[in-house]
Amino acid sequence: MSTEKLRGVVIKETAVGESDKIITLLTKEKGKITVSARGARKPKSKYLSSCEVFAYSDFVIYTARKNPSVSSAVLIESFYGLRQDIRRLAAAAYFADFLNRHIYEGADCQDLLLLILTAFKKISAGKTDPVLASYIFELKYLSLSGMLPDISAFYTVFTEKKEEILPGTVKALDFISSCDIKNVFNFNVSGYVLNQIKDIRESMAENLDDIHLKSRDFMLQVFGN
Repeated sequence: MSTEKLRGVVIKETAVGESDKIITLLTKEKGKITVSARGARKPKSKYLSSCEVFAYSDFVIYTARKNPSVSSAVLIESFYGLRQDIRRLAAAAYFADFLNRHIYEGADCQDLLLLILTAFKKISAGKTDPVLASYIFELKYLSLSGMLPDISAFYTVFTEKKEEILPGTVKALDFISSCDIKNVFNFNVSGYVLNQIKDIRESMAENLDDIHLKSRDFMLQVFGN
């Protein structure tokens, strides 16, 4: 039996029985972990807000017989603004689902934890458009994973379309690749540049869409893509 303190964000929740749930966390200390939260679905549960999806909380995890469960949880940030707009909600749900499906249990994910927290913060506050945020999130994920090539690799994408890559597109991609995670969402682009960023994203589909996610289908439907 042991207890440990963890700080993390809930990226998945699954109802169990009448009042319990299983939650998946991205944590700074232990990477991705899955724990039970007993009674968390009760209307008056002390875990109601701290253990819901998107919640960023401080947890005390109690482990007995290799079955970790929440002993206590204190909410740090709920990102309430995500639930006030369907486009924000759809993007956030996709980000959470994407990382849940692409990160192994126990794998170190400090950079990706910071990426999703920053994305939640920016779109929750309405500071970054969810469509642009989705491209930034995906391309920064590729960059952090060592899978985003140099801008020159994308020239053929636009040559085939008989287009020239715009200076704003080059600047945006360079910014996403080189900028620190906390500031990577701090820019905006024209509609023309946004369309080219979309084309670049689609050219990397093999690395991003290797797992079919219904959450992405829903997000694109909401965006009208």
